[in-house]
Amino acid sequence: MKISIDKRAYNSILNFSRIIYKNAIINKEDIPEKDDIVYLYYKNKFIAQALYVKGSPCIKILTLKKEDIDRDFFYRRIKRAIEYREKFLGFKNTYRMIYAEGDYLPCIVLDRYNNIGSMQISSKVMEKYAPVIYECVEELAGITTLYIQGAKKGDRIKPRILGDRNNVETIIEEGRGRFKVNVSGHKTGFFLDQRDNRIDIEKYVREGDRVLDVCCYTGGFAVHCGVMGAEVWGIDISKKALEVAEENMELNDIKDYHLIHGNAFDIMRELIEDGESFDIVILDPPSFTKTSKDVKNALRAYNTLNYLALKLCRRMLVTCSCSHHIDRETFKNTVVSSSLRAKREIKQIGGYRTQSPDHVITMANKNLEYLKCLFFAVEC
Repeated sequence: MKISIDKRAYNSILNFSRIIYKNAIINKEDIPEKDDIVYLYYKNKFIAQALYVKGSPCIKILTLKKEDIDRDFFYRRIKRAIEYREKFLGFKNTYRMIYAEGDYLPCIVLDRYNNIGSMQISSKVMEKYAPVIYECVEELAGITTLYIQGAKKGDRIKPRILGDRNNVETIIEEGRGRFKVNVSGHKTGFFLDQRDNRIDIEKYVREGDRVLDVCCYTGGFAVHCGVMGAEVWGIDISKKALEVAEENMELNDIKDYHLIHGNAFDIMRELIEDGESFDIVILDPPSFTKTSKDVKNALRAYNTLNYLALKLCRRMLVTCSCSHHIDRETFKNTVVSSSLRAKREIKQIGGYRTQSPDHVITMANKNLEYLKCLFFAVEC
């Protein structure tokens, strides 16, 4: 399928962009009716092969060459991605191996946990290459199990396992913490994007601190605080996640912990009413918005969540957003607004923190950056 693009899109590709929005397409009538690989042209000159996903607002570049999209293509791309993580960044057994456009493999996200891979695919075209991808990661990284699923609930991609079907669970190490990961669970099994921020929290925890980890999932931040001698409290709406969090507490020999199931907003209000307070409060909620239309509601939710946290907090607030549609400054201003509302002065510790570097952010494709994380000292 031949797709003609305008000058602006052509120039953006020359400047390393790997996403072309549909409004840059000249012959819109030729857009395919289903997922497909298309050829992009500018003034009848071949520019790139790209991946079209039905319903997506953009077309994603696969390659700037007229080349076969075959095993050799995936092998070279995956090899390059692994070498960047292992040789340049220094990661070893656990990391994000493939991050979509960041590794020039759109619609694919693959996390490595020792010899287990967990892959999310958001295109039927890329799904058909799953066996090829498994062959490549098995040869290049010793992955013996690859769990495959769609990128979102209700996706057209059916979950399945390639390789050893009995090998879906492992123990990973992160800083001073150890974590149980089951790739047949939520998302890709574990949130690796917060790795550096979780490890960094250890330097601020004092023995005997009380720490509240809100939206704790399987206890990521809480474990790092617990191994430093803190009494940790975790809140999450998922019972299954809290069951794993309890296993992680035991795995790390953490004795002083409390895990609470329920709505974070309601539970925090109850803790305030009960006169509870914590030396450190950590907020790592799921995305409050999936589209730009819901940004106002999301900002109200962030404002309230941070307000409640600051009412409970004695010394330090760690607050995060994984919402694509909320930028750094808007998120920071929302937290500042919460501090004024709570009448608590806050001091930013360090600069902006974001996702771990294995979640590659290219300067021409800043849409790959989604995680915002801020550390604040809180004045009593």
